Amino acid sequence: MKNSIGIIIISILVLSGCNKQSMSDSLLNEVEKVIAVNPDSASNLLKSISSPEKLDDKTFARWCMLSGKITDEIFNSILPTYQLERAYEWYSSHGSPDEQVQILIYLGRSFFADGDYDKAMSIYTNALDIAEKNKLNNLTGYTYSYIGDLYGEKFMPTEAIKRYKAAAECFKKENNTDSYACALRDVGREYACIDSLSRALKILTIADSVARNTKNIEVTASIDNALGNIYAMQNKYDKAEEYFLKALVGRETMPDYMALIDLYIASGTINKAKELLSKIPQDNPKYTYSIKYLYYQIYNEEKNYKEALTNLKEYIEITDSIIYADNQSKILNIESKYNHLKINKEIDRLKIKQQSYIIVLVICIGILLLIIIGYLLYRKKAKEKIQRQQEELNRIKTDLLYVSLELEKKKRLLDTFKEKNESYDEMQEEISLLTTNYKQLQSKILENSPLHKELIHLANQNKPRNNKPLIADKQWKLIADEITYIYPNLRKYIYSRCPNLPEQDFWYCCLYISGFDTNTEAKLLNITVDSVRKKRLRLRQKLNIILPDNNATLYEYLIENMH
Repeated sequence: MKNSIGIIIISILVLSGCNKQSMSDSLLNEVEKVIAVNPDSASNLLKSISSPEKLDDKTFARWCMLSGKITDEIFNSILPTYQLERAYEWYSSHGSPDEQVQILIYLGRSFFADGDYDKAMSIYTNALDIAEKNKLNNLTGYTYSYIGDLYGEKFMPTEAIKRYKAAAECFKKENNTDSYACALRDVGREYACIDSLSRALKILTIADSVARNTKNIEVTASIDNALGNIYAMQNKYDKAEEYFLKALVGRETMPDYMALIDLYIASGTINKAKELLSKIPQDNPKYTYSIKYLYYQIYNEEKNYKEALTNLKEYIEITDSIIYADNQSKILNIESKYNHLKINKEIDRLKIKQQSYIIVLVICIGILLLIIIGYLLYRKKAKEKIQRQQEELNRIKTDLLYVSLELEKKKRLLDTFKEKNESYDEMQEEISLLTTNYKQLQSKILENSPLHKELIHLANQNKPRNNKPLIADKQWKLIADEITYIYPNLRKYIYSRCPNLPEQDFWYCCLYISGFDTNTEAKLLNITVDSVRKKRLRLRQKLNIILPDNNATLYEYLIENMH
């Protein structure tokens, strides 16, 4: 009798599991049907599957694939790498070459999103081998495009151009008009990055003619926008305006509006810029900082320095808040991934433990079976409670971040209500004082940073017979991150002067901006003081900087001109 009760309970649990599996399969079938016509609904349906990690490998792999396809449609966040790696494990053994390449592309994009470019390149290379071997031209093209994006992110435009051209050839073979036009557009953009505007214009003109055969408004508008930017860089403002207006006819997006406003400012038609800016919705938090900066430029051109300063201050405050929010978001994302992995390991540990219980259950009588099942149910409840508590904690952190941003926003709004009746001279003096204080604050932040103090400590150490630099490889990136955080305009300014500057030279520039004297720098790099002077001279030559007088230094020049 007791054994019969145990068999009945096991049967109920098995049937319940099968029913849940069947429901998941039906839901995934529905998701697959609606992705093309309504990706937002498909996304909501996919999110309704709770704890997808508990699905069997085949269903979980399918869930990941559908999630990736939805990401292609509505551009939401890609799944974390550990989930896509599990999906690839199944597809590598049971999936078709087409499915294997697709899941590898999603996995590479996930590593790219995490900043692990080397791993992403390895994944893309694997996908490329499978796609080319099986003559999957479209997927080969997409893989080349993502490799091009990776090279673009690493400031290697020449390599990016090669990959985008290869992608374009693949799309052309398959008569994939939309992707072919987009690949040509990407080639044109990269040529523009290396100041080869004539070649960029030639490629984009071809892309424009190809895009005439498509009904995809996003594709045509993006090409029109790219052409407008090229003509603007050539100072052909009438042609640039024509293409920006064409892009706006296709899609009224904030970036297109801002490109046209920038054009009006650059061409000196301030009234047009002001009129167009006033028509843009001002309440979109995503673009508030850009709108403030545009107002700053307009008022500055009108010599209305009071309003220009107000908008500049608000732009800087919003930018600082966005950087802080982005960092907090990244921290929450990392914590979420870590906690998820931790829960998965705990689940695996409990599964192993559960297997040992099953062996015991075989030799135990029915009553022990009931006790153990009760114990497992209790453990499951406890685990779910812990998971709910963790989710609640994450929600509270997110709410706290949102409240802090709202508080900063209210403070900025309060500042705008203050009356300011100072004269022009007083305003100029205030601007000068604010600039001086801003630089002093940057210098103070740098001097008080733990990394700066650590470098000073390293330089002060006495290490006889040392034959290598005191700065480790991993510290170079930390130095670059620290300096670009304190001086946010440095990277843009340096690469505007020398677009092809090697990354090692930029890192050295960041060390130089740290303000160490030649003796300290020589100790950190384990070179002579004379070699330090030569490095600084070579850096100035690469940046094509001519100092105004003999008493001026490259450090003072960079600090003064990067803002």
